[in-house]
Amino acid sequence: MTAIAATRSTPRRLGLLGGITWHSSLEFERLLNEGVNAALGGSSAADLLVRSYNFQQIADAQAAGDWDGLGFTFGQDARRLQDAGAEAILICANTMHKVAPAVAEAIDIPVIHMLDATADAILAAGLDTVALLGTGYTMRDPFYCDHMAARGITTIVPQEPYLQEVHDLIYGSLARGLVPEHAPAWTRGIYEGLKERGAQGVISGCTEIPMVLTAADVDEPYFDSMALHVDAALRFALN
Repeated sequence: MTAIAATRSTPRRLGLLGGITWHSSLEFERLLNEGVNAALGGSSAADLLVRSYNFQQIADAQAAGDWDGLGFTFGQDARRLQDAGAEAILICANTMHKVAPAVAEAIDIPVIHMLDATADAILAAGLDTVALLGTGYTMRDPFYCDHMAARGITTIVPQEPYLQEVHDLIYGSLARGLVPEHAPAWTRGIYEGLKERGAQGVISGCTEIPMVLTAADVDEPYFDSMALHVDAALRFALN
């Protein structure tokens, strides 16, 4: 997370669509609060409105392919956060940015987009081809790779069966706050394979991926989507 210089004495109010999962949502809130406090000092903290979901219901809807239903729900909840005073919305998960267009359509305030924050950092690093590790939905569905391609960035994902195994690790363990003993070394091995296929760096494309792969584990640039999203949100809130 980058230190943000403030031009405001109080932060703008942010609306968070979280609980996707609650472990990562707590990290979002911690980073936002720490960032505001670092910029404003004293007992300053972020001004947040949070809609935290039952992740099991989200996962069931994803598995059923009910993205329209999820988009409607997230859009309506974003509208409620706007009505409560939120000045921008964060969707606190990479995968759920699949419904970002539905959320944006439902509200009159900005959606601070995680994929754009990540793309900005990749381009600033002078890269154009990066590994992507995330859920199966994020790695398979065109919403993510197409968004990056529109910014001139190629994403490389694991081949099967490894792609499915990464997905199963996230939903079966990491989303529950569990880190299998073998998982960090195994995930590093997955990344090494992507590097051999031309990846110049890696996107932590699920907010749970830092539980098993961090910047300290790779020699190339590491793009932590959560931290980059938080930086973008802090710039909005403080300036």
